[in-house]
Amino acid sequence: MEFVCGLKQFKEYKKEEANELLGCLSKLFGSYGWMTEDRVNYILHAGMRGQYGDFYHVNEKTVSVWINQYYAHHQSQIVQEVQALNNKEKEPTNEEIAYWIEVGKQTFRDNYQEAKETGNCKHLADWGMYWFNKFQEKGILKPWEFNVQEIENDVRKELRLTTRYVEESTVGAKTKNKIWKLFILQAIKDNKNLDQLI
Repeated sequence: MEFVCGLKQFKEYKKEEANELLGCLSKLFGSYGWMTEDRVNYILHAGMRGQYGDFYHVNEKTVSVWINQYYAHHQSQIVQEVQALNNKEKEPTNEEIAYWIEVGKQTFRDNYQEAKETGNCKHLADWGMYWFNKFQEKGILKPWEFNVQEIENDVRKELRLTTRYVEESTVGAKTKNKIWKLFILQAIKDNKNLDQLI
């Protein structure tokens, strides 16, 4: 069995040596998550033709140089492929979606029950921002029914006590939180079983 070996032209390999080399190269190529069979073929053929420079032996060090040069020439495409693959792998299954929906509902039920029993409502972050938008979409939560302007002014006063600059994004988040608490406590006062509507 012979391999083209650059400046040495040809090197004869014994079967054991060839198998060892192929095993070593297989592990090397397999260590790159973006490697495909087509890329392996391209890199080996291009390298042996001298596209990546002169070489004396086909070994792990030489092929590593070829792989690095291939990556340098195709980095943008490879990065896009890896990112697309990662995004695809992150897509949840239907079972996972159902599980987390139930977790969210149970969190809502627990917080609603606690608010009923204690008269105190947890921060919106403890419920999940999703619920504010969900009840608003259903027309159950109507922020304009609360004195938004007054709430925002109170929030700004509170923030000025602790910070020099008042960020409007922070004002908006804290205002939303206060509206949520008022909404929950008013719903409990009016005997609305929101925990049965979710």
